[in-house]
Amino acid sequence: MRKSVLLGLVLAAISFTVPVGAVQDQEIPEDSLGLSKTSVFDDPSPAVFEYDKADAGSVGKRSERSYMTAPPMIPHTIVDMVPITLEANLCRDCHVQPGLIGQKLTLGMPVPAPVSHYTDVKAGDLYMGRWNCVQCHAPQAKVNVLVKSTFKKSK
Repeated sequence: MRKSVLLGLVLAAISFTVPVGAVQDQEIPEDSLGLSKTSVFDDPSPAVFEYDKADAGSVGKRSERSYMTAPPMIPHTIVDMVPITLEANLCRDCHVQPGLIGQKLTLGMPVPAPVSHYTDVKAGDLYMGRWNCVQCHAPQAKVNVLVKSTFKKSK
C-alpha cells in the first residue's frame, strides 16, 4: 500500500513538471496580442469619427438595441447638452413626459422616460438616481466594428 502511494506521488510530480517546461519555451509575439496588430508599446492615434449631427426632434428612426434589455442609444447630437448636472439637464426637458408613456409616437415626438425612471409617474417625479442620462445612454457614431457580434435576437 505504501509503495503504491509513493509511486502515485512520484508519477503526479512528473506529470506536473513536464508540461510546465514545454509551456515556458513558447513565446507569444507582441503583434498577435489583442485586437491591434501593432506592438503593445506603440501609441497609435485613435480613429477619428463623428457622432450624428441630427438635432433632437428631427430623428425619424430609433437606433437598434444591442440586446433586449439594453438602454436605448441617443440618436441625436448632445454637443450643446453636456455636461449633464443635477441642476442642468436638458434631457429632462424633453423626455420626462409621463403622459406619453404607452402612447404611439410620431416623428418629432420625444421618447418618454420609462416608468422605471420615476418615483411617482402620475406626478412626473423623476427618481434622482437617474439624472445622469449618459451614464447608461450614449450617442451613436458611425464606426467600423472591431469584433463582429454573435448576439442573436431572442424570439
